[in-house]
Formats: sequence, C-alpha cells, structure tokens
Amino acid sequence: MKKKTRRDEHAFRRFIRRVWRDDLAPLLRDRHAARRKTAARTGGRLAAAGGLLLDKALRLRGRPFTRAMTVVGASLGAMLPDVWDWRWLRRVATRADRKLVGERVRKSAAALDEDEALGLFGLNSAASRESLRAAHRAASKRWHPDLAADAESRAEHHVRFLAYQAAYERLERAHDEGRLPREERA
Repeated sequence: MKKKTRRDEHAFRRFIRRVWRDDLAPLLRDRHAARRKTAARTGGRLAAAGGLLLDKALRLRGRPFTRAMTVVGASLGAMLPDVWDWRWLRRVATRADRKLVGERVRKSAAALDEDEALGLFGLNSAASRESLRAAHRAASKRWHPDLAADAESRAEHHVRFLAYQAAYERLERAHDEGRLPREERA
C-alpha cells in the first residue's frame, strides 16, 4: 500500500507541475502585469493632480512639480502591486485566483490521458470499475476540503479534490465507452 501511495503521489505532483507550468503561471503573470499597468496609470494621475495642487498653492508657473510628480507617481504606482498588498485586496485576489486555479485543474484533469488519470489513483489499465470506485472513495475521504485541518491546507485539499473528481469522471466515461479495463501487456 505504501508503494502505491508513493506512486500516485508522484503522478499527482507531476500533473500539478504541468498544470502550473502550462496553464496557471502564464495567466497569473499576465493578470499581475495588468494590475501593475493599472496601478501605474492611477498613480500617475493622482501624482499629477497633487503636482497641480502644489503648483497652485505655491503659485508657480510652468508646472515643474506636475511633470516630476507624474513620473514619480507612475513609477510608484507600477511598484505598488509588488510592494504593498492591502489585506482586502489580497482576499479578493486570492478568491479569484483560487477559482481560476480550480477551473484550470478541473479542465486539465478532465483532459488527462487515461493512463495518467489511472496513475493519479495508483491504478493500472486493467483496473475494474469497482477498484476505480474504491480508489476514488479513498481519495475523496483523504482530500475532501471539509476535512482539512486549517484554512491553509484547505486550498491544497480543494485542488486535489477537484483533480481526483475530474479524473474519476474521465475514467468513468472510459469504462462506459468500453475503453477500460484493458489487458495488461507484459
């Protein structure tokens, strides 16, 4: 049993690395770049308005502070998403990112090759429908999000649960269509 657990854990980690590399990392990188661009634009506008106020308050002509503050504000605004993360913004972004991760994991697990999906459960292609159901039931009991010890581990449980559920549905379809079980080749 211990060997099977190591094998299916290795298969799951391979799957998650591929999903992260191919699907999630580029999306999150693009979303972060968009946040940075928006923050730079907003920072530049706020700094320019501050420069105009300063020009009027000091009765200067030619707006020397406006130009300088626009550049400084845009630069600080562009750094803001990387440096300062408001707690409420982090919660909103985390929820959205969590949903995005769940959708990508579910989609990728549903598109898994049958042998890879079987590998998630530690099964081979000769596995019967009953052994698949038993492996799915064990994985569901182990990784159900409601059974997580704390909020931090709940995210891992959620991702794993979604992956196992999508892989199970994929394998159930393969059983229904007669592609599984297959004879093992020696």
